[in-house]
Amino acid sequence: MRRLTSLLQTLLLIASICLATAAHNATVSWSAFGEVQDQSPTPSASAFAGTWVLDRENTKTSKDFPRKLKNYKITVVDNELALNVQSEVDGQVEIEVSRDRAPDNSDIVANTASRTTASSSGGPPRSSTQVTPKAQKITYGGTMAVFFTPNNVTYNLSGEEAKFDIKQGDKVTGTARVKAKLDKRGNQIQFTTIRRMITMKGDIEITIREVWKLSKDGKSLKFERTVETPSARDEIVMTLSKVAAA
Repeated sequence: MRRLTSLLQTLLLIASICLATAAHNATVSWSAFGEVQDQSPTPSASAFAGTWVLDRENTKTSKDFPRKLKNYKITVVDNELALNVQSEVDGQVEIEVSRDRAPDNSDIVANTASRTTASSSGGPPRSSTQVTPKAQKITYGGTMAVFFTPNNVTYNLSGEEAKFDIKQGDKVTGTARVKAKLDKRGNQIQFTTIRRMITMKGDIEITIREVWKLSKDGKSLKFERTVETPSARDEIVMTLSKVAAA
């Protein structure tokens, strides 16, 4: 009987040791998994680094595109934590109303209000419908979007907003708040810039949004910029090609 009791105690001790070992191994496994998760690669903007120029062949320039824009060039430097962008506009691009018009008759609409006039011959009154011109939507053909191109900006890739004074070299002075968001896959960046300007009519804010999308081969960049002011809106879409390193 004593031998049986001793044997049972030994078996229970062995079972306890096995359970403790299994629990320890499970804890180590989950800890290692957590470390692997924490070590997942951080998105990099290195693919955007380099010099990019306007690709006219792959950019729609026939409509809503600045007529005087000869070339658009950006030089991007990536240092992991920040992205410096230097921009150059070739051509005297000033803000102007676009002269492009739709080929159809969408600028003319019929006024639903009718007018009744008496017949000169004494017959029943005649009813007529007035046709009035439709108010045309003012567009700037990308000129305003290009006009607000900053010469030199450094964006914080951590997602934090940065504030700085716009240099005198820019066409528009004042203060600016900038923010950049890099996509997890590292092939798209969204930029937001809010400029505050002092004008004769008081302070105004201008919001500029940009989206850069890399092609799969990393040789071309789709560039979209939208500019909004309290009274106007303009946008431009371009394709930029990467200049091969010398």
